[in-house]
Amino acid sequence: MYITHRVKNSSNKTCGFLADQKYYTCCNVISNIDLFENVKITDKNVIESADGSLPVVQKSEVHAQLYRGLADKNRLPRDVQKEFLFWKKHRRDTVLYVTGARQVGKTTELLKFAYKNYEQIIYVNLAQPGVSDLFERCVFRNDISLGVRRYCREMKLEEFDNSPNTMLIVDEIQESSSIYNSIRALQSSLDCDVAVTGSYLGKTLNSRYFRPAGNVWTVELLPLSFSEFCGAFGCRETLETVDIHGRDTSEKYQELYGLYRIYVQIGGYPSVVSEYVKSRDVEMCINIIEKLIETFTEESEAYFADSTGKSRIIFENVYKEAFRTIAYEKKGTSAKDIESITGFVRESTKEHVSRSEVSTAISWLKYSNIIGSCDLYNQGEVSQVLHERRFYFMDCGLANCISRMTPVDNQTIKGILTENFAYTELYRLYKKDIVKGNKPCCSVYNEHELDFMIVDRDDVKYGLEIKASDGEHPVSLSVYLKDHKIDKGYLAGKTRGGVRKNMYSIPIYTVGCRFPYE
Repeated sequence: MYITHRVKNSSNKTCGFLADQKYYTCCNVISNIDLFENVKITDKNVIESADGSLPVVQKSEVHAQLYRGLADKNRLPRDVQKEFLFWKKHRRDTVLYVTGARQVGKTTELLKFAYKNYEQIIYVNLAQPGVSDLFERCVFRNDISLGVRRYCREMKLEEFDNSPNTMLIVDEIQESSSIYNSIRALQSSLDCDVAVTGSYLGKTLNSRYFRPAGNVWTVELLPLSFSEFCGAFGCRETLETVDIHGRDTSEKYQELYGLYRIYVQIGGYPSVVSEYVKSRDVEMCINIIEKLIETFTEESEAYFADSTGKSRIIFENVYKEAFRTIAYEKKGTSAKDIESITGFVRESTKEHVSRSEVSTAISWLKYSNIIGSCDLYNQGEVSQVLHERRFYFMDCGLANCISRMTPVDNQTIKGILTENFAYTELYRLYKKDIVKGNKPCCSVYNEHELDFMIVDRDDVKYGLEIKASDGEHPVSLSVYLKDHKIDKGYLAGKTRGGVRKNMYSIPIYTVGCRFPYE
């Protein structure tokens, strides 16, 4: 193996070398000097070329190359980069805490951001064998800055530069309660920027974990939104500018509705969207989602360490029964959906399954960003909130894949997937702090159900009825408007938008990204 370049940082200090277009730290080279044919180590432990001087390349150029490599493998522009940049400019005094389900791109997006904005990246993956113990031993039994320096030396990384030019990334933070509980200490003790990520945060419900607060800036990364999905096909500008009241060209509506139909089937997991961009094969995408669900189940089961296999059975059935509950249970029933799901799981598994076990599984899936809950405004009153009266999947592709495992009829499935799409798109409004509350809410008023009810920052109340087909009359919406339970009512469905049955309608695919529908 031949070293081709010496790498220097902005202080003109050698920090590593390039060989076969791969970056190696000085420690890597010294430890494996016999593998590199054209360098030697001097008596002063300095690496020199054995046959002349080596050309020099700047560390910034190496990072630019690494960034391009990640960008080439992940050609889906994500809005989260803007959130990361906001944090760097305005909230650097906090730890950047990136949450989200497995496989949504947390590590990839964070590394892309780091390679573009920092000279040194110290990446610590606590899910790798032995890393968690080593990091704890080095960092938390010393002065933290010295501990990170020792960790870097043990792992043969670059010498730690404790400055704003460095980002320390601790991946899969949930793997260590000690490190998780020390998030604030890392930030307060170091001059570098600190970012952590977590996937299966249900683990942090354990009493050994303490919720970080105060100096933590949380960013939740979700699967690609419909806007981001359209961006993968060069149609984002069309989505953001098409007239939502029907006064645009037919071609625009047809193109966007066609993309919507694909998105509802495959969802927004990056690996799935990338496959569709490449192959245009929905079934190939479904196969990837099935493998993702299998991975979720196996990894979740591992956290519970249940030797009887019962937890796996519960997880496998909670997916299906959550979908059946959406299909058959009325909104606002006296029992929470958790009771309904418990009954379904008992019936399906023929096992003695307790409410507590199902509740634990649902909490786990919620904290792992697999499913999300919907609250209810009772009797159309925003002051009467009943919590967790409805569950949805956080990705349309997951919902569609799970639907294939249930006996629910196709027409009902179509309606559920349409409603699930609306939930995931509206959920993003709450994450952006555009509307009041922390999650989408449905509503019940006497015998009338409203799919979603939204209150904006000016206390304007919006009612939404979600329809999979174009021929259904929005009865509930009419009643809510007539009795002044809402200020504005919209029917979202397969429509170009406009006025229908004396009320406004909007294309279903604009339900989240074009709020407040003006």
